[in-house]
Amino acid sequence: MFRTVPFNLRERMDKGQELVERFLEFAADQPGNPIGRMSGALSSFRVDVIDTASSYELFAELPGFRKEQITVSYDEGGYLRIKAEREELEPDDVRYICHERRSGEFERSFKVDEIDESAVSVAYDNGVLHIVMPKLLDVKNSKVFDIS
Repeated sequence: MFRTVPFNLRERMDKGQELVERFLEFAADQPGNPIGRMSGALSSFRVDVIDTASSYELFAELPGFRKEQITVSYDEGGYLRIKAEREELEPDDVRYICHERRSGEFERSFKVDEIDESAVSVAYDNGVLHIVMPKLLDVKNSKVFDIS
């Protein structure tokens, strides 16, 4: 199963973390997933996730970043994290007329279960990060037939 983690609340909650996590898990499992949609709209960068029969594919828009500024990790808890960091270079003698590009650290987290970690592929081209996460085969549901 693939779920967004809204607003990085999981890492930043000091009090009531367990209650908040249970609520977020419940909300993420609901049809339409309103919290996941809201998280994507307010996040630091946009993503598309495709669920195919054999894998999850994630596309993240990260224009203006170099490959070295992006980190993709997957932890034991089943969370995929994408971090991108842009340093702000402001010489003392610069006076902005318009300053819309943000700097600092940008991060998104996703709960991803039952993927083959050894077969994950990550590519970055023309400002788009593409992650392919093959699903684990469900051995319990597969059938083997004898050949007669």
